[in-house]
Amino acid sequence: MSATPEELKARETQARREYPETKAAFARVRDAMVQQLFRTPLGGQAERERLYSSVQILDAVEKALIDAMGQGSEAIDEFIKNLATTEQ
Repeated sequence: MSATPEELKARETQARREYPETKAAFARVRDAMVQQLFRTPLGGQAERERLYSSVQILDAVEKALIDAMGQGSEAIDEFIKNLATTEQ
């Protein structure tokens, strides 16, 4: 089931309100993983690869969250409205 425009706007507003705390949490987790990555022993290739992959996944999740914050934006509404008027 897809969300209504009103639901998307409400989600966007909520995500924007919470984002400063969320961003800080992402940064703390990422920093901890990177620090652990740098502390892996010379023979710890599998652990380094796991941590590197984890950092990449964390970054991708954060990007997806940022992208989701724009799903209900007024800019999109305006773009759709302009698109509709140019198609006539």
